[in-house]
Parts: sequence; structure tokens; C-alpha cells
Amino acid sequence: MVQPSRQAVGTSNRLLDALPAAERGRLAAAARQERPKQGLILGSRANPATELWFPHGGVISLSLTDPDGRQVQTGLLGREGCVGLEALFHGMPPLADATVQISGPMSVIPAAAVQAVLASRPQAHAALSEFLFALAAQCLQTVACNRLHTLEQRCCRWLLMLLDRTGDLDLPLTQDMLATMLGSGRPRINALLAQLEADGLLQRFRGRVHLLSRRNLEARTCECYRLLA
Repeated sequence: MVQPSRQAVGTSNRLLDALPAAERGRLAAAARQERPKQGLILGSRANPATELWFPHGGVISLSLTDPDGRQVQTGLLGREGCVGLEALFHGMPPLADATVQISGPMSVIPAAAVQAVLASRPQAHAALSEFLFALAAQCLQTVACNRLHTLEQRCCRWLLMLLDRTGDLDLPLTQDMLATMLGSGRPRINALLAQLEADGLLQRFRGRVHLLSRRNLEARTCECYRLLA
């Protein structure tokens, strides 16, 4: 039996929702609405963002790439936050590359408009600080998880985190994307997915993964997921 998502998934952004109506209106007037394609890089160390992206749906991944081109995912976010914060701090590079992992609607707001609201509303500072703390906790826990837990446990954790942010059991994921998320090679990812499919946790299709049981995924993941849920 498929279990319901632990978190309610809506169509608005929690950071924007935390603002008073007048400030939400100011930012809405300055925003444009986009649905960026999967794989689009919203900001990187080489090309920092100049605007902030606030997801109303979809998922953005944060990753690091070494000089040899090897990439590993360090975090992800959905409608609970935003990316492009480096645009608020002149001259400060982003800590990670931000890439659209699952496409969804997003508000794109110029940095100047966000700065004006932050300067006048302590609620905005509080909401942003809470999001940044949660994101930092996720990234730090991921470092420990990558060192201490098995590939299967880490894979189940990422799948659950994607499910929490999309509310959709059908995830547009390729083996290459999972390999980046887990910092592993495709042969190991293929073998892992085959085992999870044989155990009835998911089904594989070309370019997507369909989750069958939240309960079984939670049973196979590590404590990192429960700490951050």
C-alpha cells in the first residue's frame, strides 16, 4: 500500500508566505513567473545568480564539482526556500551550484526588491534565517551521511526528500542524476535500483522512477532522514 506524503505540498513558497500581505504584493509586482527546464543551472560558482528563485513547485539541487569534473550533490530544496542568495551579498560567491532537478513553477525576483523588503521587515529576516539554518543543517548532515551510511540508505533518503518536496510518487530521475546525487558510478546505481525494484520499493522506467511504498523506503533509509524531516 502506498503511504501518503509526510509533508503537505502546496503551490506557494513558504518564505514568501511568511511576509505580510503588503510586502508579498511588492515582491509579486517585481517578480516574473517561470517554469525552468530540468537541468537548467540557476547559479554557479562560475556564474553567480543576479536574481532570486523562489520555487512554488519542483526541486532545486545544490552540488559541488571538483577540478576533474566529478560532481556530488550536497543538498536540495523546494518550496521551503530559494536560491540565488549570493545576489544579496555583493561579491560573495555561491556556496554550491544550483540546478533544476525537477521542473516546477518559480517566482524570479530581482535582488534589489528582496533587499528592500529585508531592510523594512523583521519577519522577512526571521523567515530567511530559519530557512538558512535548515539548509545548513541538511548540508552538514549530508556530509556525515556520505561518510557513514550505505549507498542504499543514502539513495532511499534522497528519494524520500524528493517525494516530500514534490508530493509525487513519479519522479523524473535518470541514472546519471542519481549517480550525481549519491556521488557514485552508474553501474553501482543500476545494481542498487534493480535490487530496490526486486524488493518492491520502486519501479524503473526510462527517465523516471516510480515509488511504490513510503513505509518501506523509510525502513531502509538512515537516521539522517528522520533528523531532517
